[in-house]
Amino acid sequence: MFIYRPSDQIAGFPLVVALHGCEQQAEDFDEETGLVALANDALFVLLLPQQRSSNNPGRCFNWFREDDNRPGRGESSSLKNMIETALTRYQLDRNRVFVLGLSAGGSMSAVMLANYPDLFAGGGIIAGTPFDCNRGSGFAWGLWLWYRTFFGDAASATYACGLLGYMATNRTAAEWGDYVRAVTDTSPNRWPRVSIWTGTADRTVHPANRQELIEQWTNVHGIDTHPDLEVSIGDTTRMVFEDPAGAELVESWQANGFPHAFPIDPELGPEACGHPGPFIVDANICAARRIAEFWGLLE
Repeated sequence: MFIYRPSDQIAGFPLVVALHGCEQQAEDFDEETGLVALANDALFVLLLPQQRSSNNPGRCFNWFREDDNRPGRGESSSLKNMIETALTRYQLDRNRVFVLGLSAGGSMSAVMLANYPDLFAGGGIIAGTPFDCNRGSGFAWGLWLWYRTFFGDAASATYACGLLGYMATNRTAAEWGDYVRAVTDTSPNRWPRVSIWTGTADRTVHPANRQELIEQWTNVHGIDTHPDLEVSIGDTTRMVFEDPAGAELVESWQANGFPHAFPIDPELGPEACGHPGPFIVDANICAARRIAEFWGLLE
């Protein structure tokens, strides 16, 4: 657990939790993503958990294991304890807690949003997968079970969640939403707002997961999957999904030709952010800043 504080007086500040991807560490995910500079601008505390190689040799968060992706269990519980520690120690704003992540960190962000919806005001899933995608489905159930029995949870998740060349499993919005509602102990007062980011050239997590994520989180919010707003910014298309009152609850960003990485914009300008590195790539758009805007941290 690493903490970045933008000033000495931080009581009442929001908290942003940032989960790195596989083969990364916390120190690869602070300045490189632009999150430290953004914390200074928007005035929030940044919590950077780091996976241990003893838990996962690739330093991936274990979003696909039921021992780690259910409320009160394993890594889900550990991350929640880190958040509670930060909130209490620094007297931060419990109504403004957010989580985002890349790849396995993005999938683990979906886990945290599903496990503890009352804890989070918003989330960001970058090159990640829907919550509980690692299940068998329809006629493919037998093959999924075979994968899981002989090769373990990671292999079955690779097959079922559209990783490493496999196609993402197509389910209905209601099915996806039910997966989230099934693990929530009580009906939350409000569901977190969710920002979804996908590159069309992602060869690690199938880009079709973008639509499945849209279906999952719009269904959780009780809104339809038809975007209320669609706009192109350079090579990136943003879709917005609103409730009847016009509140933006889910957004989707699709970057054309973009690989499996965290989008940054290191060029000079008002939205410049980040430094290129492994799985952190110039997309001429700053994902961290756009997500913070969606959450309301830059208003």
